[in-house]
Amino acid sequence: MVTRGLRDPRRTDPGQHNLDLAFSSFYKVCKSADPPARPQQALPSSTILWIAQVIGTATSKRLRTAADLIVLAFFFLLRVGEYTPSRQPRQTVPLRKADVRLWRAGRVLDHRLPLAELMAADAVTLCLENQKNGFKGATLHHTTSFHQWLCPVRSAARLVHEIRNMDPTTGLGTYVDESGRVYRVQATEIRAAILLGAIGDNLMDSGYDLTRVGSHSLRSGGATHLKVLGYDDDTIKKLGRWSSNTYLRYIQSQIGNLMAGIATQMSTVLRFHNVSSY
Repeated sequence: MVTRGLRDPRRTDPGQHNLDLAFSSFYKVCKSADPPARPQQALPSSTILWIAQVIGTATSKRLRTAADLIVLAFFFLLRVGEYTPSRQPRQTVPLRKADVRLWRAGRVLDHRLPLAELMAADAVTLCLENQKNGFKGATLHHTTSFHQWLCPVRSAARLVHEIRNMDPTTGLGTYVDESGRVYRVQATEIRAAILLGAIGDNLMDSGYDLTRVGSHSLRSGGATHLKVLGYDDDTIKKLGRWSSNTYLRYIQSQIGNLMAGIATQMSTVLRFHNVSSY
């Protein structure tokens, strides 16, 4: 009602800051009854490596394309809606061929170049036209990792090469199958590949719950990986397009690496003196 310019029925006075007592009490009861949040668990880079090595070398072009999208999503902390289509209308514009720029020695490479030349690129830029949070025109950049399997540049090169002769608005993750038909990798296929990777990497022995592994585990995993490596909060927020500290939900406390050495530091014997008179 408020969005339509009508008075908020939850407030007796339109100018009052808080909701009426009946509504605020009701929301408090509902919040108390809600079960605890069960966010998807962060995937380690070992799982991304398994996906790249096993699924990324499959005979099926669909699987190879899905693997490249997963590698790209991990490095760029992408939401699944930013690189796969949806049947429902939404404001997020999934990545297209025109949104990907490959670089070599400071020059933009033509998408129509042979695959070998695209694979020799040393950097990749993604331009997100619109996102779930309404932030428009985000520009993200990565240089090559020089890793045979875990490299956002190499994955982007293969994805772009597959659609090199298609319209610039062609969605990333589109491919021509073995029979000549054009398809695009769907979110369900991404989730299936991730689950297969979690099983293949035997994450169950590392305390993972497979019911909590999904496409968001890539975004969470990328953010957690950066934190474990010691990158500062501003870098993580910039790459993940977070404008506030909500990104902290992705830096999961259950990842043991984040807590390594803390007990040792806390066991240092200190004695404080109190200077407060209150």
